[in-house]
Amino acid sequence: MGKTALVVGATGLIGRELVEQLLESDRYDAVWIVVRRSKRWSHPKLHEVVGFEEMDAALPQIDDVYCALGTTIAVAGSQEAFKQVDLELPLEVARVAKAHGATRYAVVSAQGASLRSSFFYNRVKGELENALRVFNFRHLIIARPSLLLGERDSFRLGEKAAEVISRPFRSLLLEKTPEVAPIQALHVARALIMASEEGEGIEVLTSGMMQRMSR
Repeated sequence: MGKTALVVGATGLIGRELVEQLLESDRYDAVWIVVRRSKRWSHPKLHEVVGFEEMDAALPQIDDVYCALGTTIAVAGSQEAFKQVDLELPLEVARVAKAHGATRYAVVSAQGASLRSSFFYNRVKGELENALRVFNFRHLIIARPSLLLGERDSFRLGEKAAEVISRPFRSLLLEKTPEVAPIQALHVARALIMASEEGEGIEVLTSGMMQRMSR
């Protein structure tokens, strides 16, 4: 029998890559996603739950969780709304998934995540990482990517500008400073899935580590 995966944040940049790669993986017989609005994706292994409030009642037994939930303050509209998406929802997913048997939780955090960070975004990510440790998953995987590359549904001016500026130096950055080089979303997804093949305890994947895992 194959395993069952749960993906939240499935419509985002990394989430879409996770779903696609998990559906192709022989390790999983079923991939469940929780979305706010139905995507009507069609695949024999894919199952959809519409609405996070329906998650607990609708989910079956889960093995591995992949959490790629994330937004920006500009999109969310306020710091509190941002924390709802980037902190409270991932923790609620952890609670529900643990109750449904999950032993592995892989989460997309951020480079520089720290409770002591002077940046609100990184402090929230640090708070999330710290809070997830309390659930005592057999294997907690924390990915800390640098600037993400890929096709987004929404336009983010700051990220797009950074991507354009860094483009001429990308090869040099990858060679000399892989920790700060921009990273493709598909490489983050691939690294999370690779890390989920085995392991225990708390595993932190830096951006440079994920770059090397995808070579």
